[in-house]
Amino acid sequence: MYINIEVAIRFLYVLIVLNVAFAVVVYAMKIKNLKRTRTERRFEVKIKDYLTYILIHIEGKEPLNLPPFPLNKAEQKAMQERLNDIIESFTGTAREKCMELCRRLGLVQDHLDRLKKGSYSVKIDAAYHLGCMRVQEAVPALLKLLQTHKRNSSLFVIARSIAKCARDEQDVQEMVQIVLRHNKGFYDLLVDMIKEADIDHGALFAEFIQRESHEFIQIGLCGLKDYTEPTVASTVYRLIESPDRTIQYKAMEIYLKSVHFIPRNVVQKLLRHPMDEVRVLTVQAIADLKLARYIDVMRSALLDESKRVSDASAKGLLLLGEGGIAQLCEVAAEARGSERGEYLHMLIEEQIKSLSLQPHDLDQLTRYNSLVYHYEKTLGKNKRIYRVV
Repeated sequence: MYINIEVAIRFLYVLIVLNVAFAVVVYAMKIKNLKRTRTERRFEVKIKDYLTYILIHIEGKEPLNLPPFPLNKAEQKAMQERLNDIIESFTGTAREKCMELCRRLGLVQDHLDRLKKGSYSVKIDAAYHLGCMRVQEAVPALLKLLQTHKRNSSLFVIARSIAKCARDEQDVQEMVQIVLRHNKGFYDLLVDMIKEADIDHGALFAEFIQRESHEFIQIGLCGLKDYTEPTVASTVYRLIESPDRTIQYKAMEIYLKSVHFIPRNVVQKLLRHPMDEVRVLTVQAIADLKLARYIDVMRSALLDESKRVSDASAKGLLLLGEGGIAQLCEVAAEARGSERGEYLHMLIEEQIKSLSLQPHDLDQLTRYNSLVYHYEKTLGKNKRIYRVV
């Protein structure tokens, strides 16, 4: 019994010591944070006028002057963060002037040294800052670090820094190749990083889709999805027959968004595609491009087995002028009594109601008058037609 009490007392002493130690550590951290906050506030006041000077003169022809006061380590770190933000906010000459200021302040050489000789965490921090400053001579060391890096979030810090510092397309391609060894699913993230590089992104993405590698093709297509030039349409055209369904769909999406005219043979091929998503995209593209010569094709698509395609075709015909509206009403009349006919009637009536609420828009008013006229003509509705001149 006495032994148990003695053990309990010792255990209590240990808990007290641990609690005291924990309280001391927490208190020390709090004091350190308060001290750092006070230092940062003092420095903010100290450099306020200098940062204002930078922002006023950054667009000028003269190089930026160094700060009129020495910087200690903590202040140098705070200055680095402010300059990083300015570099990210500007482009062209203004960015280059700020990058040159970083070099003259010794920040570039300091981080190059840290990248070569520092610990792991120091190297990652150095890589981040070198990327922010677009230090091109850091690329070989950054690529070497990326090659030996394990797969974790820091991998992308290094990769993005390489893209920002890239000297040419070759640096970016090498970075992409290394990242792809770790995983094949980072396509959108890689595209986002590639766009940080000071290169012709469109040309690089177009080159990627010419490769045999599915991974590079995926990256190229992800990068080209926001382009709408006709040259992009011709670039991706060969991929609309790719055996890979994902690549095929993305290629069709880009093709239909960037082409200014779709040949009839291509329209017919796409509307026979087994994926209803592709057929929907095709019908929507015909409507968006106002290709009235394909009204007959759109009419046939009204009878598509997919309700999505039928719906897209019906809405598309409404955008193809009086001819498209007339065809839509004719099909609705022919399908009277069927489920599809009832659906088309409902769609037309909803459109009439919607258009009637926009009497001050001339285009909508013209479409409203045409739709009401053909609807009553083909379906024999006994509603008075109001034509607005």
